[in-house]
Amino acid sequence: MKNRLPFILTIIIGVLILWIAPLIGQEDQASLILDLKRARAAYEIAKQTFENDQMLFENKAISENQYNQSRNEFLAREVDYQKLILRVMAQQSYIIVEKAVKYQTASGQRHVKVTLRSTMEGNQEYLSQFEEHFDIFTPEMRSNKIYNVFVSLINIEDKTIIGSPYEIRVPSIDLGQTAVADFELLRDVESLQISLNYSGRTDQKNIYLQKDASANIVDINSTQFSQEANLGSDATFDLTLERFSASDDVYRLLVLNLPRQISAEFIDSETGARLSQIKFTQGVNTRRLSLRTYLPDRDDENVVIDEPIVFYAFVLSAEQEELLGDTRNRIFDQSELEDIQGGRVKLELIPRGVGLIEIQAPTLYHEIRSGEEVEMTVTIKNTGTRRLDNVRIYTDDPLGWRSVIEPDLIPSLEVEEESIVNLTFTPPSDVGIGAQEVKIRTEAMAENRLIEAPDKTVRIQISGRTSLMGTAILIVFLIALVVGIVIFGIKLSRR
Repeated sequence: MKNRLPFILTIIIGVLILWIAPLIGQEDQASLILDLKRARAAYEIAKQTFENDQMLFENKAISENQYNQSRNEFLAREVDYQKLILRVMAQQSYIIVEKAVKYQTASGQRHVKVTLRSTMEGNQEYLSQFEEHFDIFTPEMRSNKIYNVFVSLINIEDKTIIGSPYEIRVPSIDLGQTAVADFELLRDVESLQISLNYSGRTDQKNIYLQKDASANIVDINSTQFSQEANLGSDATFDLTLERFSASDDVYRLLVLNLPRQISAEFIDSETGARLSQIKFTQGVNTRRLSLRTYLPDRDDENVVIDEPIVFYAFVLSAEQEELLGDTRNRIFDQSELEDIQGGRVKLELIPRGVGLIEIQAPTLYHEIRSGEEVEMTVTIKNTGTRRLDNVRIYTDDPLGWRSVIEPDLIPSLEVEEESIVNLTFTPPSDVGIGAQEVKIRTEAMAENRLIEAPDKTVRIQISGRTSLMGTAILIVFLIALVVGIVIFGIKLSRR
């Protein structure tokens, strides 16, 4: 029971606050009415006194100093009275954010147009009881204007200002009328906080931005709009699609002005699915895709190494796609591209050549005897798509071996060009019998990049040197043995 007591007291206090708060508000309003009545009475007395003193001053019954004091008192009571009524009206006047629309200019800049409205809706009945006091206001004061409204856009996450200009001052807004504050977005966001500062109060509202549906388009952007890729590889462009439309239409994805040798496909960044069209679900205005391009293995007149290829990715409505017709193998000029109504982004792809070295040899296995050397040839060929410079050939020899390479440096090799290199491997005089391996290495430079070829391993089998004298004696011995056997066989057969 003791543990539940603080909880019960908290509930009772909360209920009392909810019950007392409206009463406090009502007492404030009642006090304001009484203050207004007292100010009205003081104003009426001061006015009547001033009018009497004015007549007396005209008849020279009072001094000028007395007359001025009476007038100043009257003006002071009038100002106090007006200030109190303005306070009443200011408490009931407020600014609402009617709309906050995000749109894009022709130059691609993101803007937010904030529409503000001055209103007293719901408070007219309360203000009607003060109408009898409004007779002392000038026409300008009766317009119920709210003056000096300061507006700024704030990022919800880090509370930094993300609108340019940082703050806009609206001089005044008439009751029931609207005013517009137009900002350039310094950071592209879907929602933000609008800060209003007016009449000594600060009001902040978190707003989810509307999209400008006047142009039924989907904007498309890429942070990696220019890329390099080697021939035979692929390049992927990131794409961000943002809908500026109120409809749920299906939009078509197209790539224009890309050479036919280069294929392309749109890929959903989340699922990896290949897409040709896209639809935004309700409440989702941004999608992320990828555009993957595949380069051919060889260059030609349309795909030239180191020359940028400019093409476009489009997001179009079905009607716009039908107007374009068949876009395959068609190159659009700049004026035709400008006439296409839809979201587009300009992309750039720079093909780069690849340096590749291939070592070709008739055989990589040799058998020699002690004291002999190996002579062989290899063919160095550029199998890449870029010229090779300073092609160097060298070997890793076993201990005591000596290699001679002619030539050991080739100044350059064009694409598909080859050169023959002679190699001689000489073992030491005391080489042992068995197998030895020599590695042939090749490296070159292509566009200031080091290119290395896979190593080639030459296997050399070494056998011992044979003595000629011993061989001759062995042959004579074998011949004698054979002759002796024949003679012995003849004698044996005659017996």
